[in-house]
Amino acid sequence: MKIVSTWTGGVAAGAAMIAQPARAADAASLLSGAGGLAAGSAIVLALLGGLTVAILTSSRLSGSSLFNRLFIVVATTSAFFSAVSSAIGFSLITSQETADFFRNDILPPAFGVFVFFLGIAVWIGGAELVRHRDWFRGLGNGPVATALQFVERSIKIFVVIPILSLILFVVSTWTTVVGIAGVDAVRLTYTYELDRLQSECAAIVGWRQRDLIALAELRQSVRDTTNAADRERKGGFQTGSAGRGAVADYFDGVAQWYASVEQSVAETLAAPDPAGASPFEPEICAARSQKLREALSANAYVNYDAWANDFESAFNDFAIILNRWRQDQRVETFLKSQQASFERANPKPVAGISAAQSRAINRFSESVAATLEESAKELRNHKPPIPLRSAAEISPERGLAIVAALFEKKALTSDDGKKKKKPARNAAVIAAERIPGLSAITPRDAVLKHAQVFSDVWALGISWDYASYVLMLAFLFFPSAERAAGRKDD
Repeated sequence: MKIVSTWTGGVAAGAAMIAQPARAADAASLLSGAGGLAAGSAIVLALLGGLTVAILTSSRLSGSSLFNRLFIVVATTSAFFSAVSSAIGFSLITSQETADFFRNDILPPAFGVFVFFLGIAVWIGGAELVRHRDWFRGLGNGPVATALQFVERSIKIFVVIPILSLILFVVSTWTTVVGIAGVDAVRLTYTYELDRLQSECAAIVGWRQRDLIALAELRQSVRDTTNAADRERKGGFQTGSAGRGAVADYFDGVAQWYASVEQSVAETLAAPDPAGASPFEPEICAARSQKLREALSANAYVNYDAWANDFESAFNDFAIILNRWRQDQRVETFLKSQQASFERANPKPVAGISAAQSRAINRFSESVAATLEESAKELRNHKPPIPLRSAAEISPERGLAIVAALFEKKALTSDDGKKKKKPARNAAVIAAERIPGLSAITPRDAVLKHAQVFSDVWALGISWDYASYVLMLAFLFFPSAERAAGRKDD
């Protein structure tokens, strides 16, 4: 019985549909919205409906049962579905950001056509192989011949067909899952990374408020110092001698110097950041995260590599900015340098002053120096947050290592019940800490990494690729299933 010939009329139309997945974005631009969806659905339904009618009414299958005809319909439509989704998955795997006509526009649809004919060959051709006797043809139709035919069919169905279907799994099911869930799986990883980056931004912006607090405390200290100098000059509240003098002049000089320190800190914090953003801008984290989320939700199927590279560049650029903010210690360094130069910038008068005046000068000098030291110490002790672990640090496996990790039993280890002490976060450790960039991942790795999340897609891909195999089992246990009513005993 020539089963393969029943679907030849629909192959050309099927191949024409398959040859277009790489141009899906172009079609979407022409057929957008609900109208485009309805048009696409109508085309697919009309194509498959015509193919189904052709198979069910074909005169070449006049002696075939309805089950046999529907088996051919299932095998053909499943091959069509696999071909389209596999072509999409193949385009995600092989696409390039640069314009490459053969790689971006020819290879994916050609691969889809290949998958279509591979599925037809494995299932419809395999069914032909299973039903016809190849061994022991000269034994007639007796019980022994029937038993031997059953053995032959069993070997074909449980050995030969599974070997052929392994090729179909690697070629079709794998790329089908990538085509359906690959971009969503990448977005799942990148969503975690984006949430991590936003948390890092919020933590660093909160940490950098220390500079504003230090500036506010410095301003208050400057006001106190200026007031102290005014009171000394006007009332001599520390020495008891009002008016201009060595003590009053020293106090005024320190107050002016101290005010210049406060002005320098304020200018440092108000200066534009070289990165074009400031940790003191309101809603800076939300604004940057929103831009990244818009980039993440953009259409990745127009050109996957361009989409992924654009998002990765924007993500890593912001991570670099956060690392700059994290390592920004200009205020702390400036205050420490001014503390060290305080005595040189404001020399104490030593000639022509009394012991009481000397004590007043020392108390005033020590008070200002202590305030500077305390401000620098608070900035030094207020350490930046520990960077969060990226997705790549939590789960670094890629490729086949992902599959091995899924089945690997991780043994619980203990170091004699002793917990390892974490190294102290000194200045060297903090200087070496970095916020990780994007944990870049490909669609083929992402669907493996998140296999549990996308288990329904895996089940769907396996189901429509192997539904024909389950139906094929009927030809083993019920050989007459291929023949129409009235011809069961032929």
